[in-house]
Amino acid sequence: MKATLLLLMTSMYLVDSIPPPHPAVVAVREEEEHLPTHLRSPALHNPHLQEILPLTSLLHSGEKPVYHREADSVSRREIYDILTHAGLFPRQPGLPPPSYYNNQRHNKSRAQHEITSPQHFDVPFLSSTDLLQYL
Repeated sequence: MKATLLLLMTSMYLVDSIPPPHPAVVAVREEEEHLPTHLRSPALHNPHLQEILPLTSLLHSGEKPVYHREADSVSRREIYDILTHAGLFPRQPGLPPPSYYNNQRHNKSRAQHEITSPQHFDVPFLSSTDLLQYL
């Protein structure tokens, strides 16, 4: 009986000593609840995952709490600029993605591109594929 009571008291103490999840995790979860159902992540409908997610944001051995996250200070505009410069989003709505332009540029034959290239300093007859096949 004493062992059971001691076990119960220890488990209650441990539950009280677990820190709450990071405020950013709580804020994202609240934002997710305000979204329409078709925009919500289907993975979050799993009740087991809903129980595990707050626990994964807890501090583990060797970790320290974060009071100021640098990611929160980056504006959405900067993120958008980085993604558009990387070619992941078109710069203006309605334009084809940048990969479309890259494919159009590389449709020229390699030999034709080398001949017309202004940075080509080799002897012109070596760029002909007909002559190179006999070397």
